[in-house]
Amino acid sequence: MTGVSRKGLVVVGAVAAAGTLSLVLVLTGVLPLLPQPEGGVCAGCPPGPTFVVGNPLSSSCPSGGTFAATGCSTGEFVYDLTIETSTVTFGDVLFHIETPNGTVYVATGGPSGFSVLNLREAIVAQYFAAGGEMSMNAGWTYATEVNATTPLTSLYTVLVDMGTTNPEGQGYSFVSEISGSIPGTSILPLD
Repeated sequence: MTGVSRKGLVVVGAVAAAGTLSLVLVLTGVLPLLPQPEGGVCAGCPPGPTFVVGNPLSSSCPSGGTFAATGCSTGEFVYDLTIETSTVTFGDVLFHIETPNGTVYVATGGPSGFSVLNLREAIVAQYFAAGGEMSMNAGWTYATEVNATTPLTSLYTVLVDMGTTNPEGQGYSFVSEISGSIPGTSILPLD
């Protein structure tokens, strides 16, 4: 051996073996190359149950609409929300609308509240906001196809009847309170 000691070869061999093992672990996914977000694949989601809504589309309720039949009263302002991520059931989540100063929004006009619609846009669950107070303090009233243990997935949308005052530009937020063994909160700005 010229110029290289046995000890040097052992060190080079050990470094090469460690590098090969690291490469194998990265390629197989056992050792992630980049740090993983908290909660797994959902960046920013807390561990445990998650519920995230998005795409708040504002409009007004069409003529002939009633809260009981369509989820909104004729002429009232509504938000239609898509369910983006969900690992909860209907019974795991309660909603409220929060003002910029942290109080619960109170709707004016006819009946207001929260409705969950299926792909056919039929109401499957509904919560009437008594006195216009847009905060669920009890569970849903269910249609026949769902109940408290039914998964609340992207097969559904959430319709929010905000009443007769235009809420756009007011800084309101849609808040989802998740119950269960690991409670959490999800907030969607409506502007």
